Amino acid sequence: MKKNMLRIIPLLLIILIIPTQLQATDLSVAKSLSNVFADIAKRVSPSVVTITSERVYKHPGMEQFRSFQDMFPEQFRQFLPDGDREMRSTSLGSGIIISKDGYIITNNHVIEKGENIKVQLADKRELDAEVIGSDPKTDVALIKIDAKNLTPIRMGDSDKIRVGEWVLAVGSPFSGSLSQTVTQGIVSATGRSSVGLMDYEDFIQTDAAINPGNSGGPLVNLDGKLIGMNSAIASRSGGYQGIGFAIPTNLVNRVVEDLRSQGHVTRAWLGVYVSAIDAALAEALGMEKAMGAQVEQVVEDSPADNAGLKQGDIIIEFDNHTVESSKHLPTMVSIQRPGEKKKLEILRSGKLKTLTVKLGEMPEEARAVGPFEIEKSDLGFTVETPSAERLRTYGLPKGTEGVLVTFVNRGGEAYRKNIRVGQVIKKMGPNIRDLDQVTSERAFNNNLHGYSAGDSILLLVQRDTDNTFFVALTIPD
Repeated sequence: MKKNMLRIIPLLLIILIIPTQLQATDLSVAKSLSNVFADIAKRVSPSVVTITSERVYKHPGMEQFRSFQDMFPEQFRQFLPDGDREMRSTSLGSGIIISKDGYIITNNHVIEKGENIKVQLADKRELDAEVIGSDPKTDVALIKIDAKNLTPIRMGDSDKIRVGEWVLAVGSPFSGSLSQTVTQGIVSATGRSSVGLMDYEDFIQTDAAINPGNSGGPLVNLDGKLIGMNSAIASRSGGYQGIGFAIPTNLVNRVVEDLRSQGHVTRAWLGVYVSAIDAALAEALGMEKAMGAQVEQVVEDSPADNAGLKQGDIIIEFDNHTVESSKHLPTMVSIQRPGEKKKLEILRSGKLKTLTVKLGEMPEEARAVGPFEIEKSDLGFTVETPSAERLRTYGLPKGTEGVLVTFVNRGGEAYRKNIRVGQVIKKMGPNIRDLDQVTSERAFNNNLHGYSAGDSILLLVQRDTDNTFFVALTIPD
């Protein structure tokens, strides 16, 4: 009995001790992480400022009273709404000190159309600021205060961040009295480019709490380095709902370089109109996933034209970086310098090809409309075997092979994917390796009968004499 007890007692002690040790270890880890957050907040806070600006405007509702002024005795007119009366509003945001001598970055929407811009430092000093330059297309602005020996934030490389990394956001949500508010979260996603907030988007998405007033504040990693500038939230209520967006540091730095040196941004230009690659087209082209940008049109004498880029090419890499979507490409190009040579990896007729392009400077007319991207996306069009007269009507050469598109349903998939009356369907098939020549309307319809609802079909479409493009459609129910 004694022997058995001697064996059991050590086991009981081990059972009792292990949970205590585990709990102590867990607590130690939690405390270490807490200390990291606290250290980062202490290091970053001196580089974060609160920005207020006033906007003066005339209330449009006041104008209707102007014509009624003379109907009242003069002594009463002072009590009537005045169409010329100025109204004032104050905007609130945050900013990031990037130099010891007072340069500060923030969002364009924080200071846009603002007057009397004030900056409150972490030590509560309030200073006037001047606008050095702003760029509405990326929502980045550069301002300056007259101060020295400030604490600039340390810069990080936003290209190296990974989804799941811990991050901290700092700013002044809702009120200047809440300045230096620190929140914690993770990087939820990178490369968000279809948010619809501005022309050039490459957002970092985070679940760190961001609210109105946080705009222009920093998003930092666990090294305390700036990886993004908080810019916007996705919310139905106007407050935090777990989805915030920050502009990557590398994009901000590129814009700020130009703003600081010349007061405006000079952008590189490729010279293509592009459209999205959907799942159906990706499958038909033999791609593993829907990615890249399909060239819909090449601007004549543009850098793309000179590099040999053709309509129908799929751009899958730019400067050794994957092109995630058609909306991603314009931003990737715009942050480069005009005159630089970059490699393009493209998919042409099912084969990979590498081109070198010398980027140009974006012309004024292109700047006015922003990035060149054609929006596309249920099946519905009719064709006929074309006569020589019909071909001539649409400016197509005699002997053009294929079937002529005679009607397209404007609410259908084909229309959204840029199939139009007067184009010619030349080839069709399940994928790029199995394309059949289309010789007549009967041949086209017979070929369609071999597909079932939900299947994808790849079409080679001739737009005019010289230009062709691929489009993938889904066979409807």
